Amino acid sequence: MGYIRGAVRFLVACLVLLGLLPPLLAALDGPADLGRLLPAEFAGWRPAGEDRAFTRDTIFEYMDGAGEIYLAYGFRRLLVREYAGPSGSPLVAEIYDMAGPADAYGIAANDQDGEDIAVGRDGLYGGGLLRFWKGPYFVRLLAEKETDGTRGLLAEMGRAIAAAIPEEGPRPALMDALPAEHLDRKSLRYFHKQVSLNNHYYLADENVLLLDERTEVALARYREGWEKVLLLVCRYRSAADARSAYMKFGRDYFAARTDAGGGPVIEKIENGEFAGARQADAFVILVFQSSDRAACAALLRAAESRIQEVFPWKSTEAKEKE
Repeated sequence: MGYIRGAVRFLVACLVLLGLLPPLLAALDGPADLGRLLPAEFAGWRPAGEDRAFTRDTIFEYMDGAGEIYLAYGFRRLLVREYAGPSGSPLVAEIYDMAGPADAYGIAANDQDGEDIAVGRDGLYGGGLLRFWKGPYFVRLLAEKETDGTRGLLAEMGRAIAAAIPEEGPRPALMDALPAEHLDRKSLRYFHKQVSLNNHYYLADENVLLLDERTEVALARYREGWEKVLLLVCRYRSAADARSAYMKFGRDYFAARTDAGGGPVIEKIENGEFAGARQADAFVILVFQSSDRAACAALLRAAESRIQEVFPWKSTEAKEKE
């Protein structure tokens, strides 16, 4: 019996290592599992027609090129249900099953236009569209025609869906590692890959920061003292990976020689703005679009200090003594 348990654990470990476990679990769960999270009826509204289900292989049938954005956040599957009701104009519910709460948060934060609404986590409403995340799920509710009662109707439906999701799910810890002072909270973004970075801030065609599905990136804008300054914090699997990314970025982006010790580099680039970078343990911190060298340096220092509070690391001297 112990041999069987050991073999199962070994198989699961191999699937995790190869990145095959999430797709396998998605296939085992099936779209019906997502359907249970949507109300069978509410306030006189009932499903119209069959649910439509999409996977990683078929997501482009539903959203064309936008599917790349979802795939970059570990998208597993999507269920779409249309409702018909008293108004005559349909409502559409979309529930996206992502790789986990961090990716559900990330895809929800990808677009923060709209007014805050107390539905699920980080609920937003605008123009007949309500969206929120909870646990590993991202939910979009869309009214084909907006009326005076649309906001309340979608909020009622959204709260019913949120109540059916048992897992709350934490926001990524990396978001807590951003300096709070002067932060524009509506600018917060979280992602993993180059395609997502270029969607928010075009840096280069080449993957100059060596981003992949296992890196974490937080993006934010700062105002007042750091007016319209952009901060990127990239978290890698190790300090060695961060060093490789920092050195590659330095070689490709800056004219000056990048400090092999990870120290800060700040330069005025072609458009007259200042850009800065530094490595701190498993993190690479970058500042762009700063009009002032001192402000650029200050944000680099503030970010490093805050990161070390949230993710404390041992100094090189302490590691060498162990």
